[in-house]
Amino acid sequence: MIDGRVVVVSGRTITGLNALTRDPVTGTLYAVAKATGVTGRLLITVNVATGIGTEIGNLGDNFSSLAFRSDGQLFGVTGDGASVPETLYLINKSDATKAVATTLGNGADGEVIAYNPDDNSFYHWSGGTIVFERVLAVAPYTVTDIPITGPTNGEIFGAVWDPARGQFLVHNISSSMDFWTTSGVRSNAQAPTVQDIRGLALVPSTAAAVPTLTEWGMILFALVLGGGAAVAVHRRRFRNV
Repeated sequence: MIDGRVVVVSGRTITGLNALTRDPVTGTLYAVAKATGVTGRLLITVNVATGIGTEIGNLGDNFSSLAFRSDGQLFGVTGDGASVPETLYLINKSDATKAVATTLGNGADGEVIAYNPDDNSFYHWSGGTIVFERVLAVAPYTVTDIPITGPTNGEIFGAVWDPARGQFLVHNISSSMDFWTTSGVRSNAQAPTVQDIRGLALVPSTAAAVPTLTEWGMILFALVLGGGAAVAVHRRRFRNV
């Protein structure tokens, strides 16, 4: 739901969404949707003011996470349950066609990527015993393992780069919001929530030249499991602690 409205896509019965990202060029929000009777997952855009989703196309496999490069090129990673698992793709945001960037293949359940514009790299979290990697956002998409310092709170469900802090804002299987540095250090951001956040995107809510967490609207996808599962989207604000 967006402000209490369920996300709907014309002609589809949406059973869940599990990824969200914002195009840095156009400001459009893109999501991965699961739909009844559809093999693979759908790429959609979402209007956060109305809850209306617009179908772009079928991604052809089970994608678990999306992220944009700063030039507006969309990337996605497949989950462990995909036909071609743990693989990073370039995605055409106009028709959902895709091309392999590189195979990741590390970790277990839970594949999440987020983009850091400061070093033009994606960061990849995988598994319950987390593997954390930096992936160069241009060919040859070099993958570099990053040692993790301290506890992780388990499998990562969603992540987004916070430009005010120069860190990632991350939600995990423990239902807590954390900060992660690019060097693999985790710290607490917020107490556990009642839902698991499956995708995060920061959207500007003011005209501030340098946004902070008090000046960004936080859009959160929370996957609600069970019969007739839906995806809830919440607007939230975080103190700049």
